[in-house]
Amino acid sequence: MYPSNKKKKVWREENERLLKMTLEERRKEYIRDYVSLSTILSWKEEMKSKGQNDEENTQEAPQMKKSLSEKVSLYRGDITLLEVDAIVNAGTKAL
Repeated sequence: MYPSNKKKKVWREENERLLKMTLEERRKEYIRDYVSLSTILSWKEEMKSKGQNDEENTQEAPQMKKSLSEKVSLYRGDITLLEVDAIVNAGTKAL
């Protein structure tokens, strides 16, 4: 077996093992502290906690923007601590 095929096999086995685990079982295997996404407020929730009304902020914006404020969050901190399956760098090469 070629080394690259062996790595694929090991990765598949590990992937299957992780998929069978519950969230609590996975958390026991973390080697560092983590930040659960459920603790990060949406933009709308953040504004409400600061005493601002969404309607005041959007100034009669279309309904689409209001629903977007419920989907978007801002996070300041080490993104490698977020409890997510992957972090993707969406940057492209400069020409």
